[in-house]
Amino acid sequence: MPALPRLAFALSALAFSGFFLLSRVSRADTYSKYEQQTIDGVLEEMAAKSPSGHAYQVDAAPEGKTIERIDIARIDVFEKRDPVPLFLNVFHTLTKEPVIAREVLVREGQPYRQDLADETQRNLRRLPQLSLVIVVPLKGSSPDRVRLLVITKDVWSLRMGFDIGLSSSGLESLLLEPTESNLAGTQQLVLGRFTYRPNSFSLGTAYRVPRVQGLWLALNTDANVIVNRERGKPEGSYGIVSASRPLYSKYTEWAWNSQIAWRDEVLRRYVGVKVARFNARDTPEQDDIPFQYRGRRYTSTHSITRSFGLEIKNDFTVGAEVNLRKYETAFDADLPDGAPRPVFSPVAVAEFERRAMPRSDTRVGPFLQWHGYTNRFHRVLDFESLSLQEDYRLGHDLYLRVYPVSGGLGSSRSFLGVYAAAQYTIPWGDGLVRGSVEATNEFESDRISDASVEVDLRISTPHFGFGRLVFDTAVLDRYRNYLNRNTFLGGDTRLRGFPSSFFIGKDVFVSNVEFRTRPIAIFSVQLAGALFYDVGNTFDGFDNMDLHQSAGAGFRVLFPQVDRIVFRGDFGFPLDRPLPAGVQPVTFYFTFQQAFGLPGVGTLPGQGTASTWGMLGQ
Repeated sequence: MPALPRLAFALSALAFSGFFLLSRVSRADTYSKYEQQTIDGVLEEMAAKSPSGHAYQVDAAPEGKTIERIDIARIDVFEKRDPVPLFLNVFHTLTKEPVIAREVLVREGQPYRQDLADETQRNLRRLPQLSLVIVVPLKGSSPDRVRLLVITKDVWSLRMGFDIGLSSSGLESLLLEPTESNLAGTQQLVLGRFTYRPNSFSLGTAYRVPRVQGLWLALNTDANVIVNRERGKPEGSYGIVSASRPLYSKYTEWAWNSQIAWRDEVLRRYVGVKVARFNARDTPEQDDIPFQYRGRRYTSTHSITRSFGLEIKNDFTVGAEVNLRKYETAFDADLPDGAPRPVFSPVAVAEFERRAMPRSDTRVGPFLQWHGYTNRFHRVLDFESLSLQEDYRLGHDLYLRVYPVSGGLGSSRSFLGVYAAAQYTIPWGDGLVRGSVEATNEFESDRISDASVEVDLRISTPHFGFGRLVFDTAVLDRYRNYLNRNTFLGGDTRLRGFPSSFFIGKDVFVSNVEFRTRPIAIFSVQLAGALFYDVGNTFDGFDNMDLHQSAGAGFRVLFPQVDRIVFRGDFGFPLDRPLPAGVQPVTFYFTFQQAFGLPGVGTLPGQGTASTWGMLGQ
C-alpha cells in the first residue's frame, strides 16, 4: 500500500511542476489550420456567388444583433484540396439542407445568442454523419445585423465501417459494418454487422433514426446472433430497442428514455488471441480450466427527466429498472458435437465460480436521480480528435442516485443502493484539468454488500512547441465485492506493452503520461504522433499491489472524410525485468480511439470509468 501514495504523489508533482512552466508559452487557438482554411474557402465561394462580389467577414461582436439570414454550407466528402477525383462524390448521399437547418437553435429575425450557436454546434457534432462542424457569425447589411453561417462536412455515407484490434499476438477482434449512414440524406442509419473474435463471430443489423419527423425523438433497434466458430452453431444473441427524447438545449425542460436490451453469450477472457486458463489455488495440479462462462443479461429501463435552470442546471430523473444477470460455467462451449466433455476437479470448478465468475443477480425497483452541473464549455483542439474542435463541460458535475431494490418485486435480495459522484473541470489555456470521484454503496439490512470508490485525474497541458502532455491516473477500490466484479488490463487498454487482458483483479491503479504532437496535414488527412509511459496493475486488495511499467510510441491518423475518431497504432515495450511469462519484448496494437478517454461520471452504479478497462458482461 505505501507504494501507491508515493507513486501518485511523484507523478502528480512532476506533472504539475512541468506543466505550469510550459503553460507560460501556450496559447488558445480558436480554429485549427484545417478549420480556418475551410472557413476561408466557404467565404470566398459566398463572395463569388454574390452579385456585387461582397466580401463577407466574421463579426467579432455579434451578441444581441438581429439575425438577418442563416446560411448553410454543406461540404462534400472530397474537396479540391483532396487528391481524389471529385466525381466520386456522386456515389454517396449529401445531408439535406433542411436536416441541418432543423438542428439550428436560433431563427432569422431573432437576436443572436452565442450560447445557442454553441449548442447548435455541439448538437451537430453528435451526428455521426458529420465530421467538421463550424458555426460562424458574419457581419450583416448594417451594424445591428448579423448573418449566421453553419458549415458542415459530410463523411462518406455508403461505406464499409470497421474497427480492428490487431496486436503482436494476432487478430484479436474485427468489426465490419456495411453502412448507409445518411439514408436519402436524412441522417437515418441502416447497417449490417460482422464481428470477429478468436472463438466466435456475430452477424447482425441495426436501424437508427436520430430525428423522427423532424422532432427531437430518436429511435434505435439493433439485433445480433453469435455463432461459435468451432461448432458452427449459434451460441447466443444480443440487441436493443430504445426510444428517447434528449435535453438538446439548456432551455429544454423535459426529456425521457425507454429501453429494452439483452445479451446472451459465452464470455471469454482472451489474453492476446487465446482463451486464458484458470488454475486453482486449492488444488496442487494444473487445472487448465478455460476462462469462459455463459452470461445472460436482460434489462428494461424507463425514465423521465425534468430540467431546471439555465447556467446552473439541476436535472431530476425518476424511473424504474429491471436488471437480470445470470452466469454459469461453459467449459464445453467450444467443443464439437460428440467430443468428450472436459472433466475438472470439483474443488477447482468451485474456486473458478467463486473467484472468476460474476455473481448472478436480479434486481427490480425504482430509482431517483439528481444531476447538477454548469452549462459552460471549453473549446479545444487536438484533444481526443485531430484538428477538429471539441467542447468539454467546465465546472462542477454532480450525481446522486438512489435505487431501492425489493425482494418482494422479484429481486434476488433487498437493499438500498446509493451512487454519488463529483467531478470538476477547469480550463488551462487550450488544455484542461479534470478530477472526479465516484462511490457506490448497496446497503442490506445487516451489511454493506457491494461498495466501491473510484478516483480519476486528467491533466492535459496547453500546447507548447509542437504538442501537449497528457497525464491521466485512476484508482478503483472495490472494498465490498458481492457481485464479484473483476477488471482486466493489457495492451488494448491502459497498460500498453503487455498482451491484452493480461492482468486481472478487482482493484485497479493505473497512471499514464503521454506526449501528443500537433498534427500535420497530408492533403486533408491529419497525422500525429505520441510517446507514452504507462504504469499500473489490477490486484485483489491494495496490500497485494505490484505495479508494472511499459513505454513506447505510436501514431494517430484522422480521415475527416470518414469520421471524427482517430485511428491509432501503439508500439509498447514492457519495462519489467525479467519479462513475465507470455510477454514479448515488443507489443503493438492497432485500433480506433485514444488509448484512454477523458474520465467522466454518471455511468451505471459501481462501474464508472473502469467499465472501459475490460469487464466481462458485468
